[in-house]
Amino acid sequence: MTDYRNLMSELAATVTRRATNLAVAERAYHDGMAAAAAELRRAEEDAKETDRRAAAAASAVVEVDREAERLWSDLQRTRVWPGHRPGAAPEPAPATAQPPLDMDDDASVAMLARVAHRIHGGPPRIALGDNGKLPALVPPLLPFLGAAATAVTATLASALAALATLDLPVAGVLRLVGWLAYFASPFAGIPIATRWARRRWSARLDTGGVALIVLGGLTALSALIIALA
Repeated sequence: MTDYRNLMSELAATVTRRATNLAVAERAYHDGMAAAAAELRRAEEDAKETDRRAAAAASAVVEVDREAERLWSDLQRTRVWPGHRPGAAPEPAPATAQPPLDMDDDASVAMLARVAHRIHGGPPRIALGDNGKLPALVPPLLPFLGAAATAVTATLASALAALATLDLPVAGVLRLVGWLAYFASPFAGIPIATRWARRRWSARLDTGGVALIVLGGLTALSALIIALA
């Protein structure tokens, strides 16, 4: 009888331990499932954030490429180097060939803005195609430009000649510079017109344009000589 009670006590203790172990195992199982679900949700959120960043980066790359292409087109129309024109836009270098740069979107925008400022130097210039020809209304204005430049240069030469009549130590130098300015005054409008045509229309003055400027300058100089005689 005593052995039976001992066996029953051991059986009850075993059943209790089994129930306790099952409860612990079930609780551990639920905790593990909850942790796995949390990790899965965290991984899904990380994947969504990565996709969002990748889409934003791809959009930024497309925008930067488009802006770089526009700036290169502006550079082709600007013709920074006389007589030279940039060719087609270069292909982007492979990502593995470039050093890693820690730049945000604001830094990229600032870099593009600096490039645009260096190309334009102010408001964008007007470009009338790639033919490099002056508009039809410009050549008739070239004689007036030559006359105006000649008048200014001749006036400066007259002022230098007037200073040369004074008793100054550099009177001889002033007289020489004044005569040189007189002789060069009909050609004073050529560099002005050349720079204007190049920066405004990416064009060069031909022989006819230079002749019109010199003709206007000679006419103005003759009129000044007759008026002052």
